[in-house]
Amino acid sequence: MKIMRENIIKLKDIAEILGVSISTVSRALKDHPDVKPETIRAVKHLAENLHYRPNTVALSLRSRKSKIIGLIMPEISYFFFPSVLKGIQELTSRLGYNVMILQSEESYQKEVDCTETLLASNVDGLIISVSKETNIFDHFDLAKIAGIPIVFIDKVPNMYQSDKITIDGEEGAFKAVEHLITEGYSRIAIGLGNPNISITQERLDGFYRALKKYNMPINEDYMFYSNSIEEAEFHTNKLLGLQSPPDSIFTISDQVVAGTMIAINKKIVKVPEQIAIISFSDEPFCSMFNPPLTSVKPMGYELGKESVQLLIKRIENSEVSYIPQNIKIQTELIVRKST
Repeated sequence: MKIMRENIIKLKDIAEILGVSISTVSRALKDHPDVKPETIRAVKHLAENLHYRPNTVALSLRSRKSKIIGLIMPEISYFFFPSVLKGIQELTSRLGYNVMILQSEESYQKEVDCTETLLASNVDGLIISVSKETNIFDHFDLAKIAGIPIVFIDKVPNMYQSDKITIDGEEGAFKAVEHLITEGYSRIAIGLGNPNISITQERLDGFYRALKKYNMPINEDYMFYSNSIEEAEFHTNKLLGLQSPPDSIFTISDQVVAGTMIAINKKIVKVPEQIAIISFSDEPFCSMFNPPLTSVKPMGYELGKESVQLLIKRIENSEVSYIPQNIKIQTELIVRKST
């Protein structure tokens, strides 16, 4: 006799049907006073009809610490996020915690699913770097309701109240561009990433600040956005083909510098004799190029350790109220022969 597995009804299913947030459904099931009585009745009626069975997270019942930290990253590729992960795992292991790692693959819906999966696994806390698609954050409310602390890192939700740890991208970009200017470069281009995420804007702000400090004009022909290595290569080729091409390029990420260097090498443009390169990246390949690339070290390892320290502090003092912290980690400028 074949047994069919019953579909599992989740809070988000009830929320979608009723057109309310996941957190509203969770509060309604517990008769929270902030929820209207008619909403409570509607949620409970639908939950009963759909045979919804609350898990430990929905009930906010955690009888013991699991010693597990949930980690959601957009992707674990290139060098930055693996270095963050190394910092996280080294410290959690030393402090007696384990890490459950999930990837959102830059998808909002996958991020929601990852959050629910980790909460259902009874994690003690969450470290999250949000996806580039995410602009609604109520799926994180479930953690708050269950008393599970969250530390957001790198790509963080600006309007959501929680602990946040980021790299000081503006200051790092400022130091990079100032270095180019003091080395005598004046036609400075910038290769940017996704225009919709905070780190791109922060690094652009640092670029603008350096130009303003030294009274240098902003040339929009020297600015490009790219979301992949291929796009960065394409736009770098366009820059090199200008009647008055830049004498230097500042790239803000691993992908952008990789595409930029592919284009430069294919055109056999000499670095730094014909063009200087500096990147907000410290992938191993930065020191392997000929010549090695000057770079702003993004401090991923340090970011990972700092996030664990703060999260475990929250976990082990769960009864104490606190004001969320917004921590910025300073970068290092590593000068090599490309500038």
